[in-house]
Amino acid sequence: MKRRVVLTLLLAVMLVGVIAVSSKSADAQGFPSLAFTLYQGSVTVAGQPAEDGLEIRARIVGADEGVSVVTTKNGRYIALQVGPASGVDGNDVEFILENQIVSSTKDTYLLPDCGPDPCPASRVFDLVFSTAPVAPTPVPSLPARYSGFVQAGDVAPPDSTLLTVRIGSSYEVTGGNLSAGDFSIIVDPADASLTGVPIEFYLAGMKAAQTVPYQPGAIVENVILTFGALPTPTPAPVPTAVPTAVPTAVPTPEPTATPVPQATPEPTRTPTPVPTSTPAPTATATPTPIPIPATATSVPETTPVPETTSVPETTSTPEAKEDEGGGGLCSANPGGPASASQIGLLLAPIALALWVGIRRRSAAAAVDRAG
Repeated sequence: MKRRVVLTLLLAVMLVGVIAVSSKSADAQGFPSLAFTLYQGSVTVAGQPAEDGLEIRARIVGADEGVSVVTTKNGRYIALQVGPASGVDGNDVEFILENQIVSSTKDTYLLPDCGPDPCPASRVFDLVFSTAPVAPTPVPSLPARYSGFVQAGDVAPPDSTLLTVRIGSSYEVTGGNLSAGDFSIIVDPADASLTGVPIEFYLAGMKAAQTVPYQPGAIVENVILTFGALPTPTPAPVPTAVPTAVPTAVPTPEPTATPVPQATPEPTRTPTPVPTSTPAPTATATPTPIPIPATATSVPETTPVPETTSVPETTSTPEAKEDEGGGGLCSANPGGPASASQIGLLLAPIALALWVGIRRRSAAAAVDRAG
């Protein structure tokens, strides 16, 4: 039991020693400190939000350390590290735009205490610059000449293929000479700040795997450029002759007869029966009475003639037979008795007058009954 306790104590002492040695080794190797501050905020230049890509640099006055650089985006900056720096607590922190203009807003540097406070510290701080930076004037440089051999796939490209060179994002030129795979081109960006920047080569839009640094005034030969195989050009289609169409006489369409609307037959009107009027009796002229001779006998009362529909035709009176003595109807002896024929002839007009009167009265009575 005692042996186990002793072994445990020995192991504990050994562990404490290992930890102490490790701590000393870490201090000797100098682990990076997290005692710095990350700044972020808006950036205003000449009263307007800053353009994208402007460079902002932070510097602690009186210290050579703790300097970092970021660029603006959407009118803001983020993750601008300030510190750690020792012995400069309370000094100003300056913010410089494009290494030309110092911000009118300044901060005070304080070394973060990573004991009670989290590290690294974070701070929001807006920057204001009174004026916009001036674009630097490029220093002129001498042109350079590059030449060598070009291979596209396994063959040399056609001499008419376009060759382009680019230096950074500010210079590009297309041209030079290309003959049987040999190329030669002049590069003249007229900017000494591009010295040492890689030159990129493009053949028909394809980028070469090789680059060479820009050297003002240099003549560089034996540059080998390799590209992928160029696409096979598609032959232009030969236009097919289109036969000229012979105009065909278009028959004139016959006018379509407009149908004449048929008259709708009017309905047959049923005539309204007109009441038949009873014809008025025609007045018959009364014959002039023939004077009766004084010797005539008295006329007996006339029997009323029955009403008939039509006027009976007058029956001609038979002529009196002449006497053997040659006398006519009126050849009776004067003062002698009248014959029957003479009396009938005298009574005929009277009978006719009576009949007409009776017809008139009958017609008037019929009209009264109808009304």
